[in-house]
Amino acid sequence: MIIFAHGMEGTPNGSKIRSLRDAGFEVLAPDFQGMALHERVDLLQRVCEEYRTASAVLAGSSYGGLAASIVAMRMPDAFRGLLLCAPALHLDEPPIDAQTVLIAPKGMKTAIIHGIDDDIVPISCSIEYAERSGEDIVAFHQVDDGHRLADSHEEIISAARLLTGETIDS
Repeated sequence: MIIFAHGMEGTPNGSKIRSLRDAGFEVLAPDFQGMALHERVDLLQRVCEEYRTASAVLAGSSYGGLAASIVAMRMPDAFRGLLLCAPALHLDEPPIDAQTVLIAPKGMKTAIIHGIDDDIVPISCSIEYAERSGEDIVAFHQVDDGHRLADSHEEIISAARLLTGETIDS
């Protein structure tokens, strides 16, 4: 199972989520529309606690990637892996601030996909996160794409397969 936190302007049925479902993954995507970061983090954490025994992969896109990275740090033993798509790691608003150091939890396999033409979230945020996280970053894809990663769904699916350990026929 993949628990997917959509972005600020995304929905629980966004294109990345649909692509993962079409590839055969079970995707749980809570509705975070209109929520501030602290509300998203609280809801995502409650959902993740409910599905803790499912060996889920936690995933998030943009603002949802920031929420997912926070929840992963709070629950380091709850997930099989972490998938971040153009995560908005540069923002500081409650529950984090400029002093918060985001890092992939030790031992949590993490994949990051970020577009080199992203004009919303600087790719340097993902590069720095990967460098801080070290050996736990199992895949870092700088793709020829923008913030929405509209042309990178195959990379997202491949990363999900890597993290879940699933081999799914498309």
